[in-house]
Amino acid sequence: MTLFLANDTSDVPHAGCKAVMRSLSAAIAGAGLQITGRHITGTRDVDKVAFAAAEAVLVNGEGTIHHSGPRALFLLQLIQRAKAQGKRVLMVNALFQQYDAPANDILSDLSLLTVREPRSAAFARRFGGQPLTLLDSAADPAFLTKGKARRLETGRVVGGTHRHGLIPDLFDDEPGEKLTLRRHAFEDIVATLRQAEIYLTAQHHGVYAAALAGCPFVTSPSNSHKIESFVEWTGLPIPIVLRQDELEPAIVFALRNRSMYLELADFMRQQSVLTAAHLRDALA
Repeated sequence: MTLFLANDTSDVPHAGCKAVMRSLSAAIAGAGLQITGRHITGTRDVDKVAFAAAEAVLVNGEGTIHHSGPRALFLLQLIQRAKAQGKRVLMVNALFQQYDAPANDILSDLSLLTVREPRSAAFARRFGGQPLTLLDSAADPAFLTKGKARRLETGRVVGGTHRHGLIPDLFDDEPGEKLTLRRHAFEDIVATLRQAEIYLTAQHHGVYAAALAGCPFVTSPSNSHKIESFVEWTGLPIPIVLRQDELEPAIVFALRNRSMYLELADFMRQQSVLTAAHLRDALA
């Protein structure tokens, strides 16, 4: 079957985005799907010939479908266009929150709809979706074993925050070794965090990396509900910092409860990411 891929994040200089696309590309190849064309994230360019030639359209929902942003509305309109042309539509790895859809049933009749956490699942159902909740595709175990750990000088590691997050400068004055999502491959970050004492991060994929590594972490809300909803899904009392003065108590709590993060790593191993089998079954 031929497929048009929308919202390709391969070129984004961010470890999580690259890891997601690597996993999605492997699933697409494993399902034997032939890509006719790609829409690159951040653009509005869709090759009309490649789109028309595709029997199905797969939309990577990575970091897009929330708060009525222009990228969100563009992708939803692309779904509407594909459905109008009688194409099969799949949206995967999606986040849904607070958007004005072009139609109240925009997510109905999709061949496959997968989300990364329960709040997105609930929101998607309000627009006709029947979502399957899977881990973010960055957590694909097929690639995590290839990670190379960076040597750490200290056990306290400081990651990034989102510029539109609740507290964008949360870790500015915190001591520790810097480990960002822009300079290293995702699997290398996971491998590095396996030897860390604690990770301070307010980025979704930073939380994922720590969770996969079984590393204690402290976090704060990003630009959507993705971190809070992920923590809720695990059922573990992982601290989420809502005010600057909550940071140090949260760090103390995390360090005293390392076993909780090992439970989290077990939770991650019990879940699935999107696989070639999901795609094959959806398009059978």
